[in-house]
Amino acid sequence: MKASFLKQVACAVGLGAAGLLATSCKEDILQIQPVANNTVDGFYQNEIQVNQGVMAIYNGTLSLPENSYWFLAEFRSDNIAADIATVQRDYSDVSNFNTTSQTQQLQATWTDLYEIVYRANVLQERIQPFTFARVNQFKGEARFLRALAYFDLVRFFGAVPIVDKTLTIEQSKLVPRAPVADVYKFIADDLLFAADNLPATYTAADKGRATKWAAKALLAKVYLTMYGYPLRQASALPLAKQQLMDVYAAASPTTFSVAANFADLFKSANDNKYAVFEIQFQSGGTGLGNPIPWQQGQVFPTNWSPFTGFAADFTLPPALFGANWPKVDKRKAATLDSVVRNAAGTIVAGRPEFTKFLEKGAAGVQNRTDYANNFPIIRFEDVVLMYAEVLTEENNIALAIPLVNQIRTRSGLTAFTAASPEAASQAAFRAAILKERRYEFVAEGQRWHDLVRTGNAISVMTAFKRSTTAAGASFRQLDDHDLIFPIPLLELRINPGFWQQNPGYN
Repeated sequence: MKASFLKQVACAVGLGAAGLLATSCKEDILQIQPVANNTVDGFYQNEIQVNQGVMAIYNGTLSLPENSYWFLAEFRSDNIAADIATVQRDYSDVSNFNTTSQTQQLQATWTDLYEIVYRANVLQERIQPFTFARVNQFKGEARFLRALAYFDLVRFFGAVPIVDKTLTIEQSKLVPRAPVADVYKFIADDLLFAADNLPATYTAADKGRATKWAAKALLAKVYLTMYGYPLRQASALPLAKQQLMDVYAAASPTTFSVAANFADLFKSANDNKYAVFEIQFQSGGTGLGNPIPWQQGQVFPTNWSPFTGFAADFTLPPALFGANWPKVDKRKAATLDSVVRNAAGTIVAGRPEFTKFLEKGAAGVQNRTDYANNFPIIRFEDVVLMYAEVLTEENNIALAIPLVNQIRTRSGLTAFTAASPEAASQAAFRAAILKERRYEFVAEGQRWHDLVRTGNAISVMTAFKRSTTAAGASFRQLDDHDLIFPIPLLELRINPGFWQQNPGYN
């Protein structure tokens, strides 16, 4: 059950630079030395403790939906029109391409991602003496999660240091930024190992851990990204196709599948039912709740939630709440609300907002960041649309059409045919898939990365920002430097002059 897995995560040791910290847990879950003696050297004494080390890596991923997928990826895309704030706001700077090396959100994301890397490296070193049956599984989980972190790092920051072992402070000062191609190879190697060593399924108690299918699906996305910007490696396309074929063939009601009802995907009752891999959350005031419904919300009446939304200074563009996204598409009503009504049906606010992850009226929520539903990292719909994209790149539109139609017909839209205008050319079907991905994954942190890897980010985002910038103001032409963020200033100061800042930034 999800609760059992999250109990392990809650009881997991936190592998920070100062050593190991632990929460109070039942003896059958975790057996540890007194906190005063709770160091890396004193831990990892048996399989139970090694498993807790793995749980600590999962624990590190809890911040990813907020710091990576929402504040950096979604705000960077054309799914959000953020005001240029009269006072400094990190999300406004991200959205309006005004980030600098001192933007604190960049430092927060960088730190969180490298914390995952560190915990994964600790686990892999400390597990070496053991020979119990799950050794390779635990290594596979560590390398899957490390790859997940590095995939965000390279897409957000470009060349980053590759760290595959624990380092002293002095050693860490001398690790160079690795070329982007080397980082992608490192990610792929981790995921290949994970795919070979992770199980296809788990028992109910461990549901939510990374499977071989999660590793293959993430590897497919990595290869598809390598095929696109910035590497443009043609050899990566068939590699992506093979992984996608494997995952697609594994779909079933007991593994993962396209949900018949789109809204069901985001309900806590369906956690770990449809998606290939999700970040696990649980309400109850234990610090394991999902903050995304609050972060994405504007106004929540009491019949929706006792805690109102964050109400950041952003709006949804007309392409989402306007006529461009037709109401017949069932995903629209499940993704956003154009008006807010109270329990009596009276309109209390008219500001469009994302409500995809808000389970209206859900019980058990203890605070504004304590929602129960998981956050999807790789949904099966992503696999289906990536598979269609690969076939389109092979100019095999006839085989791609049925894949896209799985998503369209479930969404209440007319199926494509060979005679559809979208199928008239390879370029037209590419655009159709990109549009389908936007509506399918809006508010999930996918859009910005899709625009970058397909080579559309500069043109789309320049036009979008010019159309949404306040009247009388102007917006500059974006260029390649805008496709990644600056390296955080605190990281550059660790060894002044050793790393060079990304071009175009201070």
